[in-house]
Amino acid sequence: MKNYLFLIPVFNDWKSLNLLLKKINEEIREKSSYSHILIIDDNSTEKISVEKNLLKKFKSFKVISLKKNLGSQKCIAIGLKYLQKENKYYIITILDSDGEDDPSKINEMIDMASNASNFVITSNRTNRKENLFFKLLYSLHKIFTFLVSLNWISFGNFSSFHSRNLNMILKNNNVWLAYSSAVALNCKIKRLYAKRKQRYFGKSKVNFPSLALHSLRVISVLYKRVLLFSFIYITALFFLYYLNKSILIFFLIFFFIIFNILILIVKFFINIENLNSWDEYVKEIKKINNY
Repeated sequence: MKNYLFLIPVFNDWKSLNLLLKKINEEIREKSSYSHILIIDDNSTEKISVEKNLLKKFKSFKVISLKKNLGSQKCIAIGLKYLQKENKYYIITILDSDGEDDPSKINEMIDMASNASNFVITSNRTNRKENLFFKLLYSLHKIFTFLVSLNWISFGNFSSFHSRNLNMILKNNNVWLAYSSAVALNCKIKRLYAKRKQRYFGKSKVNFPSLALHSLRVISVLYKRVLLFSFIYITALFFLYYLNKSILIFFLIFFFIIFNILILIVKFFINIENLNSWDEYVKEIKKINNY
């Protein structure tokens, strides 16, 4: 019998986590007794609160508490580095705690991961619950990412894979920037399609600046391809500008230059080598008894 592990980053949202754990248990049923929960507590200001009856459902329950708030991408990176160091065989599933990742797809994803152990199974979004403006921005992000890298990244954190893929996912430390593009760059992928569900409680705190920064982080992982394709586009645009002194063409040239500068700034300030000293960000690793 395989062991299953669920890696879940959390910041204060313990109410949503408890509901998510209930739904995970309902979905995986007999797999629960072979399942482990690993919570990455992103320096929550609220005390860890997990319903005791839920602890009995799973084989083990651990919380890695961080010294400071790092954001979900770095939480996931630290969790994966911990599992790499632990060096045990699991089918690993990564979910966000807010309920937007559809638990009804978990069984299908972990079964696919079991049968295709050299692939990462990604949950690709067919529908989003945000307003029209954010849906438009997200679509533009996907299209632009593809145009500058030839990578179509329509998935986020929600994924399942055999732990033998950890070395590939963590290769070159790009997961410190963005999990999805690190997987797209380093791994073989099998895609599963699912709607993005509504949050269990409250509203998303994602705003335009955070979305823009996340987009830059995702694209910066692919910066070598981005620089190459940007050079091709800029060269073609200079040629067109030579033929036709258009303000629009000049604006596009200026846009690509500024965009590449921003990508390099992101790469410089978010130092991916910090992942090598991941344990320095950890305050404590606590096993919560399941009785």
